[in-house]
Amino acid sequence: MVLKELEIQGFKSFPDRTRVKFDQGITAVVGPNGSGKSNISDAIRWVLGETSSKQLRGAGKMEDVIFGGTQLRSAMGYAMVNLTLDNSDRRLEVDADEVVIGRKYYRSGESEYSINGQNVRLKDVYELFLDTGLGRDGYSIIGQGRIAEIVGAKSAERREIFEEASGIAKYRYRKNEAERRLAGAEDNLSRLRDILGELESRVGPLEKESKKAAQFLELSEKRKELEVTLWVDGVRRAKETVRTQQRQYETAQADYDALCAEIEAIDAETEQVQAEMQRLMVEVERCNAAIRAITEEQAGSDSRLAVLQNDIDHNNASIASFKEEIEAAGAGKEGLAAEAAAHRKAIEELEAKMAELEAEAARREEQLAAIQAENAATGERRGAVTGLLAQLTARQTDAKVRAASCASSAAAAAERLNAIAADKEKNAEALKGLEAEQADTAAYLATVNDTLARLENVQNGLKMKLASRTKQLDEADAAEQQITRQREAAVQRLQVLGDLERNMDGYQQSVKTVMRAAQNRRLRGILGTVSGLLTVQPGYELAIETALGFALQNIVVDGEAAAKAAIAFLRDEKAGRATFLPLDTVKGTRMDSSRLSGSARVAADLVKCDAKYDNIVANLLGRIIVVDEINEASRVARSLDWRNRVVTVDGQVINAGGSFTGGSTSRSAGLFSRRQEMEDLKKKVADLEKKQDAAAEATDKWKAEVDALNAQLTAAASEAITAGGDKIRAEAEARRIEAALSQAKAAAELSAAEADSLAAQKAKDEAEGKAAAAEQEKLAGEIAALEKELAELAGSDDSFLATRARLSDELSAVRMQRLEAGKDKDLHAAALETLASRSGESDERDKTLRAGIARLEALNAENEEKMAAVRLQKEEAAGRIEEQEAKIAAASARRMEKEGEVNQKTQKVRAITDQREKMSQEMARLAERKSAAEVEYDQTIAKLWEEYQLTMTDAQSLCVEFDSVTELRRQVGEVRGKIRSLGNVNVSAIEEYKEVSTRYETLREQVRDVEKSKAELTRMINELSGEMKTIFTESFNQINGHFGRIFNALFGGGSASLSLADPENVLESGIDIQVAPPGKVIKNLSALSGGEQALVAISIYFAILAVNPAPFCILDEIEAALDDVNVVRYAQYLQRICDATQFIVITHRRGTMEAADVLYGVTMQEDGVSKLLRLDLDEVDASLVS
Repeated sequence: MVLKELEIQGFKSFPDRTRVKFDQGITAVVGPNGSGKSNISDAIRWVLGETSSKQLRGAGKMEDVIFGGTQLRSAMGYAMVNLTLDNSDRRLEVDADEVVIGRKYYRSGESEYSINGQNVRLKDVYELFLDTGLGRDGYSIIGQGRIAEIVGAKSAERREIFEEASGIAKYRYRKNEAERRLAGAEDNLSRLRDILGELESRVGPLEKESKKAAQFLELSEKRKELEVTLWVDGVRRAKETVRTQQRQYETAQADYDALCAEIEAIDAETEQVQAEMQRLMVEVERCNAAIRAITEEQAGSDSRLAVLQNDIDHNNASIASFKEEIEAAGAGKEGLAAEAAAHRKAIEELEAKMAELEAEAARREEQLAAIQAENAATGERRGAVTGLLAQLTARQTDAKVRAASCASSAAAAAERLNAIAADKEKNAEALKGLEAEQADTAAYLATVNDTLARLENVQNGLKMKLASRTKQLDEADAAEQQITRQREAAVQRLQVLGDLERNMDGYQQSVKTVMRAAQNRRLRGILGTVSGLLTVQPGYELAIETALGFALQNIVVDGEAAAKAAIAFLRDEKAGRATFLPLDTVKGTRMDSSRLSGSARVAADLVKCDAKYDNIVANLLGRIIVVDEINEASRVARSLDWRNRVVTVDGQVINAGGSFTGGSTSRSAGLFSRRQEMEDLKKKVADLEKKQDAAAEATDKWKAEVDALNAQLTAAASEAITAGGDKIRAEAEARRIEAALSQAKAAAELSAAEADSLAAQKAKDEAEGKAAAAEQEKLAGEIAALEKELAELAGSDDSFLATRARLSDELSAVRMQRLEAGKDKDLHAAALETLASRSGESDERDKTLRAGIARLEALNAENEEKMAAVRLQKEEAAGRIEEQEAKIAAASARRMEKEGEVNQKTQKVRAITDQREKMSQEMARLAERKSAAEVEYDQTIAKLWEEYQLTMTDAQSLCVEFDSVTELRRQVGEVRGKIRSLGNVNVSAIEEYKEVSTRYETLREQVRDVEKSKAELTRMINELSGEMKTIFTESFNQINGHFGRIFNALFGGGSASLSLADPENVLESGIDIQVAPPGKVIKNLSALSGGEQALVAISIYFAILAVNPAPFCILDEIEAALDDVNVVRYAQYLQRICDATQFIVITHRRGTMEAADVLYGVTMQEDGVSKLLRLDLDEVDASLVS
């Protein structure tokens, strides 16, 4: 088994997905402190199941392993590590050539483990690596600073690594599991025995009670069958009586429901049409909002066009200025070129003149040499004197030339120094002026930049404020529109309800006839309908409507005479029947509410009316009870012996006598509900009107603020355009001054350098001139002496002397002319150099100006494109506005059509309502007949439920055959007598006895099973202990032998051994270490140095690997305490054993690095983020490695 790859993402300092591939042999991970090397070791330990954050060098929370972020990167939400192992040798019990162990941890605390992509438990990962040396408790990973713990730990604490190495970890794990199960079995056995003893004392008495209860149940069942048969027969007879009336009522009810359903269908259609109208209104508002948004979007387009045009104008002005400067510079360049041509021409003429003078000097020298040779032939001494005189004369001529040359050069240098001094003052004044101008321009540019920054901040602030105000305006506008829609809907609903109320929708036709006659004064003494005279406490409308039933439409009159007159009127008009309640005849009583509990209230207490109607209210509602829900209604009705009618808030009814009436209610039948809804709608409309006014005021306020902000933003933009133009001009002026200042400074530096050079040259020329003058005087004396001697020798030969003197003077004059021509040529050459320097500076300025022109022209082109885009957007916006306006027109037209449909449907509902009123009169007549027939039926049904909780269907299945009702009643009495003779009976004893006896037998069986399991676990623990002792002893002896050998090899001598602290208790004994390095006697391991302790621990570690090689090991700086010699020994030993174990070493030591086959460099180029670099040492040149 080999570690092939480690994949990390989001773990500690590795936020990016990083794959580390490992080969056989030794892989070294290197890098500076804090770069994240040890995080690779921590990642492997973590994915193998480590659950302690302290073992991972954390601060106590596992969340610390997740990348926490840097200044440039945000923190990650999870850490993920995958470890790929080569399992071709099937060392791991997984049927795959590769095993990928994965772990993912989220900041929420959720953790996932996987093996080859399948989610597993931590326990599965732990068990997979038992006895492999891997895993969280294995010895394959030695963390930073942990190697010395092998030596520094107590003898008992060293045991864990030796157990893992000896291969008994899985036996220890199985033994611990068996001991845990054994302890659980013992606890379970004790508990079972306690329960069993308790059950034995209950079984006997329960058996007797169970037999008595069985006899009671048998008699009770027989009584139930006989009584149910008797009651069902009574129900059958009552049912036949009710059935005829029921069929007639159901037919009328079906017709009434059909009419209600038709009304509801039309109402639903009306609501759909109104919803469509509402949707059309919303669409119109949406289109208006879109138009406003487009208008606001394009509001700044004109200002943007103005800004862009202003930028173009300023750029054109700058371009014109640059071109004028280029033209002026071109004229200056022509003058420089003409002056340079004149200097070159003068140099050519001087060079020609110098050539002629050199030829003339050569001729004079030949003539002088000829006469001297001729003179020399006349006499030996005269010849010698003549030759010496010629030499001295030549030297004198050279001295004269040098003196003249030095004098001329010194004079020219002095003249040039005077000119430079004069120019220096002018240049200093010009430079000072340029510097002052530059300071002024810089200050102005800073002011302009400050102004631009201020304007930009102002614009940004205004934009933010405008966005906020625009959003608030949109929200206010939307709120206003929504409130308007709500108000319109409420007003429309109120109008519909008002029409229904005025038309007395829901009332019988007879009631409508009487009330209209009273309004027309055809009848007197009509006070109104019950529903019109009562006010119901909110929330109880449906309950009171249900309680009153058709009495809602009863008509209250002031006396008996008025009632008779109204009845006669209905008879004469053939307008139907109605019930009248005269104030002087109707009496009523109220139930004492103190008898009620919970939410129960007398219905009469839930309404308000004029005091003169109290008897009417008491008569109609004084004996009716209102409760919250049906269960409480049943409880209250039972407590009142089913004598009162009980109504729930949602309209369910328990009638006097015990019958139940309930279900759904018609949505259009509530007269009280309608009136209450109208009152609520009036309040809602008033409230919405106030809200609408407030919303309109808010909209106007935000609109004013938005307009003001737009104006401020336009003004700021215009001011920014002006400031931008000023900035462009100021920058151009700054660049011009900078160039001029650079030229002036460069010229000043050149003049200073030239002045220094000329001063030195002048001093040198003056010194050389003095030396030449002195030499000339000396030579003049010598020449005079020689001429005197030559004159004596020549006698009367004066022609030779005169000729020689003439030729010498002419030669000196020619040489002086030649020198002057050379000086003039040098002056012209220097002037040419100065002109070339000025021409180069002019060319550089020309390039800068032309680059500025190109940049400004590019900006103008870009601004033209932007202006074209803005104009195009304006055209598109106009088209979009036209499109939205067309949609508004279409939606408004459709809304008018829908309003027509609503009016048609309202008229249809009124016609159907009239038909429904006629049907309701017929239903009232049938209901009165049916209710009397139902009383007997309901009482019998209630009795079945009350006694046996049986429905009629269930009761019929329990009936028995009988000959006569009299015989059936006799049998019922006989069975009841037998039941009374049994006395008190515990019916639950049957089930209790069955349950206790079954549980007793089950527990006895469980005790036997637990005792058997306990014996089996004890045997298994003994077997595991013996096997563990044998394996551990054998492995420990092998490790001890290897430890002595490896210690000797690593220390270069000495001896070492391991021993059990308690040889009699092999499985629990601690492990002691005895070492004796070469030349030392060690009684306590603490006497060893840190490096020696580390080397002892490494020796033990290598000894363990020699006995049970781990597939791979991760060693994190375990050689840090070793010196260089021991590091080399350690590295060499690693190389010897790397064939059996794959090593990944994290190190700073050169010796370890040199032994590695592959190097991984860990860097932290970005703060807090680790990166890896791989280096295969076998493929790298030795020079690169060093």
